[in-house]
Amino acid sequence: MAPEERDPEFIRLLFTDLLGCTRSIEVGYDRLEEVMESGIVIDGSSIPGYSSINDSDALILPTRATPITQPWDKSAAFMLCGVHDVSGSPHPRDPRNILKQIVAFASEQGFKLLVGSELEFFTITRSTDNNVKPCDHGGYFSSIPLDSSLELRREIIRALNAIGIPTTSHHHEVAQGQQEIGLRYLPAETAADNIMMARLIISEIAYRRGLIATFMPKPFVNQNGSGMHLHQSVWSVNESKNLFAGERCGEISTLATNYIGGLLEHATTLAAVLAPTVNSYKRLVPGFEAPTAIAWGYRNRSTMIRVPHFNGSHDAARIELRCPDASSSPHLGIAAMLSAGLDGIQRKIEPPLPSDSNLYESKKSIKCLPVSLQSAISYLEKSRMLRDRLGNSTIDFLVAKRRQEWTDYVQSTEDPGSSEITSWEIEKYLLAN
Repeated sequence: MAPEERDPEFIRLLFTDLLGCTRSIEVGYDRLEEVMESGIVIDGSSIPGYSSINDSDALILPTRATPITQPWDKSAAFMLCGVHDVSGSPHPRDPRNILKQIVAFASEQGFKLLVGSELEFFTITRSTDNNVKPCDHGGYFSSIPLDSSLELRREIIRALNAIGIPTTSHHHEVAQGQQEIGLRYLPAETAADNIMMARLIISEIAYRRGLIATFMPKPFVNQNGSGMHLHQSVWSVNESKNLFAGERCGEISTLATNYIGGLLEHATTLAAVLAPTVNSYKRLVPGFEAPTAIAWGYRNRSTMIRVPHFNGSHDAARIELRCPDASSSPHLGIAAMLSAGLDGIQRKIEPPLPSDSNLYESKKSIKCLPVSLQSAISYLEKSRMLRDRLGNSTIDFLVAKRRQEWTDYVQSTEDPGSSEITSWEIEKYLLAN
C-alpha cells in the first residue's frame, strides 16, 4: 500500500469549551468504530463550562460520519465532536448545541442565517526574554518583500480548501505582521465550525514554520487590532430567497433593518460574548479602525454595522457586524448574534437612520459599546433576551468566569484603565485558540 493510501495513526477528537477555546483528545485510528458508536468519556470538570468535580464525566461524540485526514500532518485525522452528558443527551452548555437550538428556532420562523467571516490575526515571533514583535513590516495589501507572509497564507488556504472549508480571499492587513483570511458564506452552524477549524489550522501551520499566529485582539498598542467581521444575511429556509435584499437597487429590506435594529438594541449585551476578553476592549477604541459607536450605515466603516456595496445583486445583499473578534466562541457568538437579530425581526425594531458621517470625528451624541470587560459583563448579566435564548446557566457561567478574569487583570496592574498592553494579557491571550 502506498504511503498516501494508508490510514492515519491517530484520530483527533475536537470540541470547544464554553469560552470558545478548541480542545482535543487523540486516540488510535484502530478505535474508529468504537468512537463512532460510543464516543469517548472525558473529565468534564477540568474544562470550563461543563461538569462539577463530584459529577465530572462528560461524553464527546463525533458530529460527522468519517474522519478527515489533516493535509498539514497526515499522521492524524480529525473529527468534530459535540459534548453530551453520559446519558447521551446534548450538553446544555455545549456552544455547538446552543447554536443548533437557535438555528432550529429560526427555522421554525422560516429563516436561515448565512454567515461569512473575515479572520484577522497577527503572525509574530517571541524571543527568549518574552519580547513579542511582528514577523513582517507589511501594511494593507502589501506585496513581497514587505509581505513576507504570502506563502504562509497560501499554505493555509490550500489546507482549508483541502478539507472542504471554502475561502474567499487573503491578504496582508493594515498593521505590521497582520493577516486576513476570508471564509465563504455558509449556513450558521457550518460557518461556526469552519471558524473553529480555521483558527486551529492557522495556528498549527504557523507553529510548524517557527511562528506564532495569535488571535489576541490587540497585541501591540500603537497598531490596529484584529477583528472578526461577520457578514450575514437571512434567507428563506430553503435558501431560495435572500430576505435581506431590498426592492430598490443596492438597498436592504425592512426585515434586514429590523434585524439591524435587534443587533443595535442588544449591542451592549452582545459585547461580552463577541468581544469577550480584557484585551478586546483595547481594540475597540477610536483611531484604529475598530467600531465604538452603536450605529449602522451604508459602506460606512466607522459604524458597528456596515452595509457593504453589493451592486444590486439580491444574493449579495448582506450586513457586516464589525465589533466581534476571533477570541470569541464562534458558535456562541453566532448564536447570540442571531438571537438578537431575530428579536429585532419579531418585534419589528426600527433602527435609527443610517449614518453617513465619520463617527470617529463626529460630535454627535451616539451611544457607544462598553469601554471595558467589566462594563460589558454587567450588561450581559442583566440580559433577559440572552438568558431566554442561551440559558441561565450559560450566562451565569460566562459572567462568573469573565468577572474573575477582570479581577485577575486588575490585581496584576496598577492602572487597569491604561491602553498599554500588559504582560498579564500577553501570557493570558497570546496563545489562546
